[in-house]
Amino acid sequence: MILLHFGLQRSGTNYLEALFKSMYGLRFSNSNADRKSPLQKHFRLYDNKDVVPEPQYRNDIVIKSFDQFEALFVAKPDFYIVISKDPYSWYLSYTAWAEKCRWPAPRHHYIEEYNLFYGKFLDLATQTDKIVFVRYADLLADREATLVGLEQRMGLKRKVRRFLGAPSLHRVPQSAEFSDQQRDYYLEKRYLTKLSKPAVDQLNDRLDPQVVRLLGYEIAPAT
Repeated sequence: MILLHFGLQRSGTNYLEALFKSMYGLRFSNSNADRKSPLQKHFRLYDNKDVVPEPQYRNDIVIKSFDQFEALFVAKPDFYIVISKDPYSWYLSYTAWAEKCRWPAPRHHYIEEYNLFYGKFLDLATQTDKIVFVRYADLLADREATLVGLEQRMGLKRKVRRFLGAPSLHRVPQSAEFSDQQRDYYLEKRYLTKLSKPAVDQLNDRLDPQVVRLLGYEIAPAT
């Protein structure tokens, strides 16, 4: 099975990759050799390249259909898995990541990139059954049920030595130590308390409600 996965930084891509390797013995066919390449898991597929946050991710690829997207790959994947986080928790983590990596100061609000990145995949998903969306919070809340759903849709088969278990949430690449408190931070939406009222208002003003709804999230109430 040929699989590619995609997601913005700080969306759980590393955990998803570790999970598939542990549970199914599958490796994603993504590559980090060239961060401009469609094979890169953070590839910016959206049209407006002005919001690409860092030069090494900038590219000039513009596609209008799923067929054009799939033509970018020599070996056609069986599925494309797109993982996301709630936009509010993602924004906090992404902003901190950008500062850590010393990305250039953006001329746009980072949530605009969230709209474009996931909006593009949602648009392509209307043309194919090969794009599968996964929410990071669902893996935290009920990993077993989430995996069973993926198995049924994608025909995944677990490794025989299943008793070895899935990778621990306590440590994955590019993430800090993960605790039960951190898990509750996501599931109980404690991250909303870290956002000021003006910050929430700015996010709500800029978030694409259709993208939020189709990914299965909700616009946060004004505080």
